[in-house]
Amino acid sequence: MLTLAPRFTYFDSAPSFMTSEIDFRAVRQAFEQIRHELSKTLIGQDAVVEQLMIALLAEGHCLFEGPPGVARSLAAASLARVLGLTFDRIRCTPDLTPHDIIGLGAAPQGTGEVPGPIFANIVLVDDFTRLRPRSDALIQQAIQQDQIVLDGRRYVLAEPFLLLATRYPDNEELDPITEHHDDRFMMKVAIGYPEYDDEFELAEVMSSADVGPPEQVVASHDLQAFRDVVRHVEVAPPAVHYALRLVRATRVHEGETPDFVYEWVEFGAGPRAAHYLVLAAKTRAALHGRNEVDHDDIKAVAHPVLRHRIITNRNARSNGVTVDRVIRRLLYDTPERAPGDEAPPASR
Repeated sequence: MLTLAPRFTYFDSAPSFMTSEIDFRAVRQAFEQIRHELSKTLIGQDAVVEQLMIALLAEGHCLFEGPPGVARSLAAASLARVLGLTFDRIRCTPDLTPHDIIGLGAAPQGTGEVPGPIFANIVLVDDFTRLRPRSDALIQQAIQQDQIVLDGRRYVLAEPFLLLATRYPDNEELDPITEHHDDRFMMKVAIGYPEYDDEFELAEVMSSADVGPPEQVVASHDLQAFRDVVRHVEVAPPAVHYALRLVRATRVHEGETPDFVYEWVEFGAGPRAAHYLVLAAKTRAALHGRNEVDHDDIKAVAHPVLRHRIITNRNARSNGVTVDRVIRRLLYDTPERAPGDEAPPASR
């Protein structure tokens, strides 16, 4: 049995939300409990946990990349357990069909039928680049519509629903088709190898007999209440302008493009990037107990939101310039404030 932490019961009877201090304090308290519990097995992965929680509360989905052995599967399964959600995975093989993904459909509770893996709350899609076109189309439909249609039947997915699509980093050149395919994901969460001290602690802890699976610390139905709080986070015009400047600076021939972007970037980020930057920043502010976005929230989510929306050119790749380096330069060169930021653009 899982040991539940005290539930945030003051959400239960409130039909609507005001941006009161107690609402945001509850979200921050829950997030701190989640991070603490996951830190027992996901050592040194606080940023990854934060990004996954942002995607879940913002109703987005993630590319989930990293070299073998960095605990992507463990991170996804542990997050589901801590939140009281179901978890499943889709192993992408060349012979995987849409019917394998759906199985018998979303079976009613209490029956002996087993639904397909797509009907879990958190779904890990292993090496999704190996999907055949029909299976890939089904996954894309799930990402965009939170439902799927196959053979004339409509299937509604779980609520909440978070899809994490993994693939191994490679050195292949991306093309615009791949870019637009990836653009449907809210974020690209990258897990790298741990720092020395973290790897030492990992080796020590994981070999101990005292380590058990993480326990549930938040009731799953409280997540909808946390989502309602996110919707009430305020975003002042200066923060929106800053997000737009970052996105527009990635586009070649936009008129506001820095010289280093011309030198390093083939394709920049589209309008969806600005939307997700603001939404992710709102969610991060709520997780930290604040009712308004600041510029640090935009900066904190810039890498996961932009890194799969910027494609470097041959010159950058030949000189070892990564997308993350491009984003670091953007954050360094782009001013947080500019004249006219205090008001929205005049209507045309």
